[in-house]
Amino acid sequence: MANQDEDDIPMLFGSTSRQSCTTWACHWPTLAEPREKLNGGEVKAHINALYESGVPFFAKKAFQDVVDQLDSHPTAGDEIITKDLTGASLKWKVRLGLSKELCVRDDENNWNEQEFTFSQCALTYNPKERLIRDLDHDKIDVPDWAYAPISLIHSVDRPDKESETRKWIPTAPIGEREDVAHDFQEKSEAWEKSETCENFKSILRSVVSNHEIDNIIGFACGSIALEANEQCAVQTALLLTVRNWLKERDQDKRIPCYLQDPMNTDVDREVLADWDVEILDDPRGWLKVDERSVVLSVAPNVPVKEIIADIARPAIAIWFKVPDKDEYSTDPSTSRVRTMMADYDIFEFEPTVDGLHGNVMIYIRKSAIPPIPNADGTFWPLKIEAGQEITEGVPSEQ
Repeated sequence: MANQDEDDIPMLFGSTSRQSCTTWACHWPTLAEPREKLNGGEVKAHINALYESGVPFFAKKAFQDVVDQLDSHPTAGDEIITKDLTGASLKWKVRLGLSKELCVRDDENNWNEQEFTFSQCALTYNPKERLIRDLDHDKIDVPDWAYAPISLIHSVDRPDKESETRKWIPTAPIGEREDVAHDFQEKSEAWEKSETCENFKSILRSVVSNHEIDNIIGFACGSIALEANEQCAVQTALLLTVRNWLKERDQDKRIPCYLQDPMNTDVDREVLADWDVEILDDPRGWLKVDERSVVLSVAPNVPVKEIIADIARPAIAIWFKVPDKDEYSTDPSTSRVRTMMADYDIFEFEPTVDGLHGNVMIYIRKSAIPPIPNADGTFWPLKIEAGQEITEGVPSEQ
């Protein structure tokens, strides 16, 4: 779906998968201060140079700045300020609660205007390849947000005009609380009884016995309140398996368990609260990740691996296998990701199950001693030895 008008809303886009479905509006920001105009080729070269020099594209400070602004409860007309890779400030308009007629394409490929209400702020994340992908070498004017690794977006909902309360029309059927709770209970029990789960716990017992772990967090796991929720249910149950194993290992030490996915509904929050799982609003989850975390993210629509590579070195990371070379995707495995994963041992889920198919791996940090990040909480630039240079984020011998 797409729309462009005079009010800096260039696009609506849908995010739909087996375990989640929602619609987002992305925006055009404005620069707080004007800067020299560069062409697309110059900006591409600059972005690549920033990446290769080790400049972090994602940082906890940037996420904390956004959280602080959201915690001040901005209303329609207020602005959220972010910084781009050059240090320039970008201003994003807040539209919470506003309604607007926007053009969308229907199932028959016709354009129609529908009313949408802006309901929640979130971020979209732009790794290096996404930033440079649409820049044209012959383009004289590049957009103000060309250097922006994070952008503000809003989720949008369609109000039900037939309802007196104008209750929002869900983009996918959401289950009743009792039904969702019962379904998740059954699927959690089935996972715990599986051979895959037992093999997974055996890996934890043999490899992670000395790793300090203080929290567990899943990113983009989806919603257990939707009908086709097998993948989400298995992944959430896996996180509970890790927590239960840690409680036994650490003599009932409480280990917080979090989920961050803007697709989560109120039903998800209520049901998972009974399991002592807290759902965090984007981007709060990134602030929880550190060197004593377990991170899970399978096939997300955000660059989870790239973000984690900038902000943390978790004890365990469970995600798609990292290839030997760059492969573009919504969750790319870049040179920085490969550099990070060189310090991890890799294990497979055996046998594979729905939600944890053959390309999902368990990465366990080789050292039980947590590495120390830089003063700003990042791991870049790399601390390199004399006689080495940085090439695409990876040290190499001169």
